[in-house]
Amino acid sequence: MTAGRSAAEEQRVPGRVAVGTITRIGVVRQEPPARRTTLLAAWGCAAIAVAEAALSPLVGGVSLLAKAVLVIAVVTAAVLAVHRWGPKPGEVDVHPFWVKDVTGAEHPCRARGVVPHDLPPEGTGVQVYGRVDRSGSALVRELITDDGRVCRPRLPLPQRIARGAGLLTVALWAGASLAVAWLLVLSR
Repeated sequence: MTAGRSAAEEQRVPGRVAVGTITRIGVVRQEPPARRTTLLAAWGCAAIAVAEAALSPLVGGVSLLAKAVLVIAVVTAAVLAVHRWGPKPGEVDVHPFWVKDVTGAEHPCRARGVVPHDLPPEGTGVQVYGRVDRSGSALVRELITDDGRVCRPRLPLPQRIARGAGLLTVALWAGASLAVAWLLVLSR
């Protein structure tokens, strides 16, 4: 052990959020596949693009307004096409469980999507890899049992496509706001 570091800091593994024993397994519940932050980001980028379009007649006249409206119309059509032809997935299964480590602290964990071979039973020693969200529970990316079995929860394909469509929507609106800003800068 090096000077100035504790034993807990020495054994920290990137991505590992808990090591211990599964103490209890909760009831499977349903959650929407899309994140609320993705929707808020898309609406925010769209609002910025519309605000820039409203500012364009003051900066570059009617011709700049026409260009800004054209950019917004094309992006709106693309977003509508993505949402029309993209899958409409249902809810995602969330498997909650709790892991107690050697210090006695209990860590809430959630496995989203399909869990191959089910979760290990209570009393099984596990290492949980993933990230801790704002609520304080660990979102599981990988679960390794003491006997070496690896469990990786996966979202079903329609949910993954829907999440990708949401990110594409954010990218399209961000591109629209950048394009209108670029038009505003070039018109001077």
